[in-house]
Amino acid sequence: MSRRLEQMRALVQAHPENPLARYSLALEQKKTDLPGALLTFADLMARHPSYVATYFHYGQALVAAGEDEKAKAVYEAGLQVANAAGDAHAASELQGALDLL
Repeated sequence: MSRRLEQMRALVQAHPENPLARYSLALEQKKTDLPGALLTFADLMARHPSYVATYFHYGQALVAAGEDEKAKAVYEAGLQVANAAGDAHAASELQGALDLL
């Protein structure tokens, strides 16, 4: 396990309700442990459904895993969350990802 990944896991253990900690762990896992990243993203989305950044990267991880239909559902959910939050940039990225599927 990489030092960075160990640091991210320790951060989540120290701050289990911090969405940025869990998000950072998922991004790090996405590099070398796609199944682990998928679990972490799903957990993050369940714990913090309004954390907009989750949806784009979770969708990308699902596409990488060959789960296009699940990715579509995640992107669509994220688009609703981004629009509700007034995050036009995230909404644009999510729409672009949807358009590519």
